[in-house]
Amino acid sequence: MIRAQPGKSWTGRPPVPTSGRPVREVEMRALFWVVGVVAGVLVLLGLLLEAVRWLLVIGVIALAAVIVLAFLRGRQSAHNYPSRR
Repeated sequence: MIRAQPGKSWTGRPPVPTSGRPVREVEMRALFWVVGVVAGVLVLLGLLLEAVRWLLVIGVIALAAVIVLAFLRGRQSAHNYPSRR
């Protein structure tokens, strides 16, 4: 059974970089890309959650306004029509 060792390929020889750069530099570059993408996703998720929070606040205010207006219009309409007795 062949076991992988850090810094060696499965053939046992040290890895050869394809771009002429040292392997550590390529690994760091990939790590920076991953960290950057994860940070971007977290920032966008935070903005989305903030937007949802504000939409909920606006929705609650709009719901309260509709309830108050419906109550006032209902009272106004009840005063305009005399009761049938």
